[in-house]
Amino acid sequence: MERERLYSKKLNAGKRTYYFDVKRGRDGSAYLVITEQTDEKRNRLMVFEDKMEEFLNALQDAVRNMKTK
Repeated sequence: MERERLYSKKLNAGKRTYYFDVKRGRDGSAYLVITEQTDEKRNRLMVFEDKMEEFLNALQDAVRNMKTK
């Protein structure tokens, strides 16, 4: 059964396409699904609402680190 989609964004990046979807879980909480799709495969990452702040902090740290290298 497809979860209720609250938000969706598509990003084309060369041979890859990224999808950012916010959905509502069975318990009513929101979660983020990031999908990377190529011609050959599809990878998904799910981040739940209760861990979103920690995830975002870690992502921002990684991006800052990339910029200094």
